[in-house]
Amino acid sequence: MNYIITGKGYISELVTKIDTTVKILTEGEFKNSNLIIKTGDKVYAPTESALEIILERSEDRSFINAVNMLKNKHKFRELLSNIYPDFFFAKTTINELKNIKLNRKKKYIVKPIKGFFGTAVKELNIQTNISELAKEIRSELAENTRYFSESVLSKNELIVEQFIKGEEYAVDMYFNDNGKPEIMNIYHHPIPEKNEYSHVLYYTNKNIFENYYDRLKVIFIELNQNLKITNFPIHAEFKLENDALIPVEMNPLRYGGFGLSDLTYHAFGFNPFNAFFNNYKPNWQKIWGIRNENYFGWVLGYNGTDIDVKTYTPDDEAYLHYLGNTLHYVEIDYKENPAFSIAYIKDDCSVSLQRLLKTEFNDFFVPVKKGL
Repeated sequence: MNYIITGKGYISELVTKIDTTVKILTEGEFKNSNLIIKTGDKVYAPTESALEIILERSEDRSFINAVNMLKNKHKFRELLSNIYPDFFFAKTTINELKNIKLNRKKKYIVKPIKGFFGTAVKELNIQTNISELAKEIRSELAENTRYFSESVLSKNELIVEQFIKGEEYAVDMYFNDNGKPEIMNIYHHPIPEKNEYSHVLYYTNKNIFENYYDRLKVIFIELNQNLKITNFPIHAEFKLENDALIPVEMNPLRYGGFGLSDLTYHAFGFNPFNAFFNNYKPNWQKIWGIRNENYFGWVLGYNGTDIDVKTYTPDDEAYLHYLGNTLHYVEIDYKENPAFSIAYIKDDCSVSLQRLLKTEFNDFFVPVKKGL
């Protein structure tokens, strides 16, 4: 059986456009049913909140183990230790954080063992005031663990790991029926000028695939020598440090969120959800053969940092003109989300894409017109 189990958050338009039988349920509907996920079933969960009930209702121990290994950041680092033997990481708790021994010349990241949406992720070095840092972590976890269970967001356990420098890349992929990796897309995630708009742009082109496709496949093949999983989607994030692709995290049972995965469809013409459920293998030589000069981007239209959404509304027409060649545009309820749109764009010049990193979204909001 094939399942898509949705939770809280944005759900792609493409999940309902799959040309095979898939049972689509909300997290609540799945909880209220008697359904059991059996060995051989295919499961896609676009949002993290559904993971707990999925694990509770699954019979396949390999499947459960894979989700837990990827969600637990310490187990994840242990899983990768054969590939990255010199990577430093250590498990601790909020109270024991002060006892971690740090190299004076290095920088570190501390974060919950199980995390979600960057909650309580902090930088750390020898000069850091550990007491103040622990206080900040406790505060953020107290706020967010009200909404997410221990299986999604840890309340006390932390991991300290070496800081990874370099450019960010992301990958949507799945392990097929035979446990072989099939890559759906590779994205470059350049950092914008304004931290508040951190996820404004992800893009891909032929050069990115030529540089990283084969190297990523090797990493996923080695990963699955330990996981031994089939029929399993992953959204993975990497940094390119000294020409080495080092994983930051791998999110189980889903591709990139907030419609990022849909760039595959708008750029390449195939539905990545369909690909997972039908064991589809893209022909990348053919795909890039007719898109040789193109750049394809996903752009998140943020609510401006100075905008009161009760009195201002997005000017979609002006924003679309600013974006240029837009393949598809999705308006989002900006009063319920931190963004007002998702855009899929096409360009033949990296300079045009790079300008989006300087976007000031305050400029694309106008006062709400008052009724007569």
